[in-house]
Amino acid sequence: MMNITLTLPLNYLFMFLDFTFPLYWDDMASDEKLKVVPLLESCAEYQKKVLNNMYFFPFYQIERVQNIHLRRCYEVQLKHISDKNKRIGGAKERLLYHGTTNKCTKAIMNKGFDWRFAGQNGNYFALHASYSAHPTYSKPTMDGTQRMFLVRVLTGLHTLGQKDMKLPPPRDLRASHDRFDSVVDNMLQPNMFVVFQDHQAYPDYLITFK
Repeated sequence: MMNITLTLPLNYLFMFLDFTFPLYWDDMASDEKLKVVPLLESCAEYQKKVLNNMYFFPFYQIERVQNIHLRRCYEVQLKHISDKNKRIGGAKERLLYHGTTNKCTKAIMNKGFDWRFAGQNGNYFALHASYSAHPTYSKPTMDGTQRMFLVRVLTGLHTLGQKDMKLPPPRDLRASHDRFDSVVDNMLQPNMFVVFQDHQAYPDYLITFK
């Protein structure tokens, strides 16, 4: 059953019969595909979902990103990886961090993560906010403000990564089409996850700090 408020026009509902509207999202108009919602510091969502690992940063703003197309594609990947790994842990959705530049912020909110445009091998997501907050990844603007995303990432079944990987390795050398879902920097205590499918990560929140 869909979880969309009845305030939306009927033709809009029919457009998204295969999409479950997230409970924590605000209502969206019929012509809205992207909505960016600033969070109040006093709300539970701000405190619980974002600040747990960010308490040591002074904040300017935390915004929820509501992009129907990106979230829909992400949910498709969620089902695919969950079904593929149903006997070995499912999709393993994690909340991870991704430092970014002011220039790339709007592109990510509108189009998602495309590692081919970033000049990297895969999209990198950190377990700890302090890593992504480093100026190397979250590049300061002229006034010193920085940006990072809190991202929903489907890490699935992971293995140890190697430099210059273009794809995760096969889980079984006899079946090259069946690959790991992500790679990590350390198998015992991963601090970094890398995924290679664009819609395997969803930019849930944009955090602006200094």
